[in-house]
Amino acid sequence: MTEKSVSFEFSQKLVGIQRPLYSYILSMLPHREDAEDVLQEANLILCQKASEYSPEGNFQSWAYNIARYQIMAYLTKRKRNKISFSNELVDALADEETDIDSLQLSKKALQICYDLLPVHMKEIARLRFKEENNIKIISKKVGRPLGAVSATLFRIRSNLIDCVKMKLPNLEIEPES
Repeated sequence: MTEKSVSFEFSQKLVGIQRPLYSYILSMLPHREDAEDVLQEANLILCQKASEYSPEGNFQSWAYNIARYQIMAYLTKRKRNKISFSNELVDALADEETDIDSLQLSKKALQICYDLLPVHMKEIARLRFKEENNIKIISKKVGRPLGAVSATLFRIRSNLIDCVKMKLPNLEIEPES
């Protein structure tokens, strides 16, 4: 094969793995912005090491391994954060085979369960999990005491966990169109 065709093949594989690679990284980092930063770094390293990749090799495993090292490097730099995963935990999570279909089903179940929440719970869940506000800010925005917001978040988590466990066995992956 010529270098040009290998380069094209490599770029096709890299483009094809972006969504699962992002999901893999996001499963080990607490915030989307962190996962996006690590994905960019991993893509950069993958491109720099393109000549080292053998077309007969398992591209996904190779890319995930590079992403794992980028996650560990990122976490080392971010030690000052309150939530910080150890390199051992990242290794343990990385050793578990990431099942993209399972992640997609879980995400689908979570969305169904979120849609079933009462309106006031949806608002608090959105403020906490999508906008990543702390309890104090949520309390001010919804005009409820801190304790009430904290208790509501506990009920939201419990409801979502129970609902996902109930919905998950009945869901199937929809084929991509």
